[in-house]
Amino acid sequence: MKVKISKTNETLAFFNDRLDQVRMSGTERLAAKARLAQSEAVADAIFELAGKAKRLLKSLAFRPVRRPTTSAG
Repeated sequence: MKVKISKTNETLAFFNDRLDQVRMSGTERLAAKARLAQSEAVADAIFELAGKAKRLLKSLAFRPVRRPTTSAG
């Protein structure tokens, strides 16, 4: 059994073209494209939050928070 492994195509135009090839009504097609756009926005938001959390943790590692008792005295 031969399996062809190829690089995945991640462009939005590719997925929109694939949706256009599927037999469905116009309203279903619009709903599918809207759901695809929503999921892409959620994925982008999660990726952005992960990057911010990484930067925050990195800055805390280089500059730890000081205890209030040592800085008050």
